[in-house]
Amino acid sequence: MIHQRRNYQLIAWAWGAGWFLVSMGMVISAAYSKPDRGLTTAYVLGLSGWIMGAAVTILFVRKQYAANVFLTGLSIAGWAVGAFVAVILGLSWLHTWDAGFWGPIIGAAIGGAIGGASTLPLRLPASIATIVLRSLWGALSWGASFLVFQTLAFYAGYILSALTVNSLVPILGDVWAEVPGWTVPAGLAGLHAAMLASRTLRGNEQKPGLS
Repeated sequence: MIHQRRNYQLIAWAWGAGWFLVSMGMVISAAYSKPDRGLTTAYVLGLSGWIMGAAVTILFVRKQYAANVFLTGLSIAGWAVGAFVAVILGLSWLHTWDAGFWGPIIGAAIGGAIGGASTLPLRLPASIATIVLRSLWGALSWGASFLVFQTLAFYAGYILSALTVNSLVPILGDVWAEVPGWTVPAGLAGLHAAMLASRTLRGNEQKPGLS
């Protein structure tokens, strides 16, 4: 049980580090500014962050449930699509929507829902009903958690950055002065988002009729 708890904590820490990287990429690229500095860094660090979180999540489920090649491949495909939606489409929506700041937030929520839906905490063979229920539960838990904590991370980052950027400019320079204010809330939000989603996932193991 203690070992299992540590594995869930690894998922949370991986997503915390992942969201930290995503936020750093956004800041370095000045994604929220017009004009930006070019979005290459946002794409690279954003996708790296999602790969980090997804990889640890997939490895845990594979180990915990002895997932076969099919389930592992499904999880990889789901998180790959989720990362594309969160990073690529999210940044696109940032510059095309009227309230563009919602683009990365909604993108991350949809990405989390897709990844969560494809990461099935079960052992085969399983009934179709069980697979569908697990998939829906995964989509809801990861999608809702990512939506809530992405929103909190954005507003907390906006406020903290505004409070700290002027004092950090002489020390870090114009580009890096905004990084702490945005990345610290993002990292903490990612950690707690994954902690909540993975606890909900763990609760699945105890639900009657879902094993």
